[in-house]
Amino acid sequence: MRRVVLRAALVMAVLVPSGAGGQSLMLTESDALARLSAGSPRVRAIRAGIDVARVDILSAGRRPNPRVNWDRQSVSGVTEHYVTVSQLLPTSGRRGLEVQAASARAAAASGRVDDEVRRLRADLRLAFADLEAAQQRSQELLTARDRLRELARILATRESEGDAAGFDRLRVEREVLDVEADLVIATTERTRAQATLAGFFDAITDPSGIVAVPRGAALAPVPSVAALMETAETSRGDLLALGQDLEAARLSSRAAYRSLIPEPEIFVGTKSSTATGGSAGSAITIGTQATGSVIGVHATIPLFDRARPERTLAAAKAAQAEAEAEAFRVALRGQAVALRAAVIERREGADRYRTEAVNRADEIERIARVSYDAGERGILELLDAFRSGTSARVRQATLDLAVRQAEIEIEFATGWETL
Repeated sequence: MRRVVLRAALVMAVLVPSGAGGQSLMLTESDALARLSAGSPRVRAIRAGIDVARVDILSAGRRPNPRVNWDRQSVSGVTEHYVTVSQLLPTSGRRGLEVQAASARAAAASGRVDDEVRRLRADLRLAFADLEAAQQRSQELLTARDRLRELARILATRESEGDAAGFDRLRVEREVLDVEADLVIATTERTRAQATLAGFFDAITDPSGIVAVPRGAALAPVPSVAALMETAETSRGDLLALGQDLEAARLSSRAAYRSLIPEPEIFVGTKSSTATGGSAGSAITIGTQATGSVIGVHATIPLFDRARPERTLAAAKAAQAEAEAEAFRVALRGQAVALRAAVIERREGADRYRTEAVNRADEIERIARVSYDAGERGILELLDAFRSGTSARVRQATLDLAVRQAEIEIEFATGWETL
């Protein structure tokens, strides 16, 4: 932990401009992810689709409203009035199945949204890794420039004393110019990475003050492909969504079959008539008008419309979901194999380069400096040693970035935690 803090302090001191000290923002990867909260505008925009999908649940669960009917009939001086209230009774169970199907579709939409959010988080982590590598490259070039400037100063002093040739000083000063040119490009890349990372947040006033704190945790071993696929089965929202699509199609098919069961519509009301001669037990006479009760039942007989289009559509959607899930697993397995190999190879390559090139760079520079001071080697050989060491350290930052990119991609694809 102390090494992480020291590295962060070094990055802070080297990379943050002195005038921006009050606005600097040091972030670990966890801090950056925490800022991409559920209230972030980009997350809210993605999750807004879930609310749209949930409307279908309300639509499927709507209860039918009662109907009021008034009818007036007049024939041969006899006038009759009918006032009835009717209510459809959903007794077939179709409505409940449609609600369950809509809920499954909403769950599928939620799963896909979860994957979109995971993709957004992965993109943020890639941007963070890009900034961390850009900082490392800038730091190495800054260190190389300062060392070359110090060497030029020493040579200038020796030249004034007659102990060194002017060519050596001029050649070192030229090397300083080359390193400064590379530093301009590295600084531009760091500024771009800061702006990209700030784009994920909603309250960053000055992207130039963002500093990525390097990770200090040990790397986890890469699981087998079988273990990665097992994790993906429970973590990939797209794959879970296809399972919900299949369940929704099956429920829709059952609901279509239930639509063949007639659902009664009961109506009750009153009838009034000006006709005379009605029996006293069946009507109440008010003046010259008799009033009685009305009750009846309506039902739709599925004689012609037997929900064939709905059943065919549900079967087609079920077959589509099964085929897409199978294709997704095949593609995902291929990704897992390729990304697992990339993580292992890049880790091994980065570790090997760090051991054989970076760790030896200091020794090579030291030997070259001693040999130059002893007059055994020229300035070009000394500068070549400095240049090789700087190039190795800059390349190491690029190799570490490639490792981190592969780790983030395999974590998104399979859900495997790299820390």
